[in-house]
Amino acid sequence: MKFRCRLLVLSFLLFLTAAPVSANTYEIRVLITEHQTQLLVSAKAEYQIRSLPTLTVIKKGKGLVNFPVQPSARGVKVGNEEFAVRGVRVETGESRDLMLGSAHFRGAVDILKDPQGSLYAVNRLDLEQYLYGVLPYEVAFWWPMEGLKAQAVAARTYALYQMSVSHALEFDVKNTTSSQVYGGTMKERYRTNLAVDKTRGQALLYQNKVFPAYFHATCGGVTAAASELWKIDIPPLAGKVVCNYCRISPHWKWDSRVPLADIEEKLNQNGRPIGRVLNVEPVTSTPSGRVGSLKIVGAGGEAVIAAKDFRVWLGGDRIRSTFFSILVDDDTAVFEGKGWGHGVGLCQWGTLGQAILGKHYTEILKLYYPGADISSAESAKKP
Repeated sequence: MKFRCRLLVLSFLLFLTAAPVSANTYEIRVLITEHQTQLLVSAKAEYQIRSLPTLTVIKKGKGLVNFPVQPSARGVKVGNEEFAVRGVRVETGESRDLMLGSAHFRGAVDILKDPQGSLYAVNRLDLEQYLYGVLPYEVAFWWPMEGLKAQAVAARTYALYQMSVSHALEFDVKNTTSSQVYGGTMKERYRTNLAVDKTRGQALLYQNKVFPAYFHATCGGVTAAASELWKIDIPPLAGKVVCNYCRISPHWKWDSRVPLADIEEKLNQNGRPIGRVLNVEPVTSTPSGRVGSLKIVGAGGEAVIAAKDFRVWLGGDRIRSTFFSILVDDDTAVFEGKGWGHGVGLCQWGTLGQAILGKHYTEILKLYYPGADISSAESAKKP
């Protein structure tokens, strides 16, 4: 985000004004929307709106329905009143009473103005309650409980790691696949909440530190190393874990036909114009057997592109993984691949397959994160 670095000082002040939490809980900050010209707030019960970063109460009462918050020249407009503040915090007396648009949230919501003059919102809530809103979006509530518990621990570990490295920033995670999907309370289910409760406080540790416990939909038979995509090189994320449990996934194998004209368009949009695309071929592979880079030959030159970037440019629904082969057929690139996602860490469909076979959640986690310990998050050292 363009405004991320410019808000470090302000964000640190907002971090210091976080609602107090006990020694046994963690507060997480989730970016739930951005680039908005108006946000509508509703509350079923008692509420209060505070200015940020001072936390002075500027409005309180009982019940709000689609109450508008807008950016203004002086600061932020709350209803019909304008305040010379950077943002506001909306709190309610009861959990799950707060709404932003049509979405329901636990905890509090900070609404802030960015340097471009639009609004973004950050949901601040207890980590365990945040996980209630993550699990039903990442996996199906009907999964065997051991599979749900494995996902809960992985998601908690990922969140804890992000929280530990983002203190000076305005949020810890986003609510999208760029972090892990979070939807507030809209899809909370009893079984996924129970999986969170049954593993409360448990995290994956390596050398007594939390790490980014990545996960993905389907590995396609073998996991990838984190070092294939990011500057992370630790044994629990070293990849090459053989997993045939995800053969039950509908994404075990896939194919996609992409017109060469579409590839040309994406190259142009991303500053790599080479004219009309004539051929696409892999030039390097990763240790896990995925495509590392591609050479794209055009009428006006050629370009070598990292496969992970190529996948982002074309779209993850179209190129589901970098575990593919390519054949150019006339004016179309034909991809045949395996798996869905980056392939690092826990394979979700493989987790389901193991849970169906009766594997314990600790067995599942130790397969995908070799060398990691499952322990209390409170015992972890800071990264």
